Amino acid sequence: MSTTKLGEDFMKIPRLNVAGTNWVIYKDRFLWAIDACRHLNHVDGSTKELVDPNLGREDKTKALTAAEAAAELEWNKELKTWKQGEAIIKQQIAATILDSLFMKIRGKGNALEIWSSLANEFEKKFRLVAVDLWKRLQDEFYSKKADVQMHFDKLRMMCEELGAMGTTPPDNDFYSIIMSSMPPSYNAYISAVNGTASVLGKTLSPDNLMQTLTEEADRRTANKK
Repeated sequence: MSTTKLGEDFMKIPRLNVAGTNWVIYKDRFLWAIDACRHLNHVDGSTKELVDPNLGREDKTKALTAAEAAAELEWNKELKTWKQGEAIIKQQIAATILDSLFMKIRGKGNALEIWSSLANEFEKKFRLVAVDLWKRLQDEFYSKKADVQMHFDKLRMMCEELGAMGTTPPDNDFYSIIMSSMPPSYNAYISAVNGTASVLGKTLSPDNLMQTLTEEADRRTANKK
């Protein structure tokens, strides 16, 4: 196996934040990076530390035979390569997590145990964060006294956060969220917009809906003045 030199521009992985909101991005980029340097087998369970082929020799006082010596030499080479891969994975994880998290996992044995411990903790944490953000997005409501553009910007930002977590809301769901976030006074207008689009055989995107609602809000503000 060839040795991969880790340069400054290699393995650029974002730091894993303690809340776990970037876990999906972190995990994918980490796995891609170590796959690029041929060490993915250290965290997918497909490799483990090699056992000395001469460990079970009955008479260890006798000199190794030619075959045993060759096997010992090959084992030493492969073990060195394996340990180098382990060191790379451990260092890459240590360099991209906070000290408090490092203290929790440093006692684990090999790279697989370290990665599994990290994944178990953050998969659970990530699911809780994603569910909470989904709920907040669905509960977001536009107040007539607020700025409608700021309201839609907030909805977009929450969608982008969910996207960064690997759970981007489908357009149909986001469209429904936008409609339900508007006050009842907009119901008739939204119904008319959807009806017109249906008659014309067009499908409005969430951006289309937010644009037309922004224009309607501006029109109502102008009429009041």
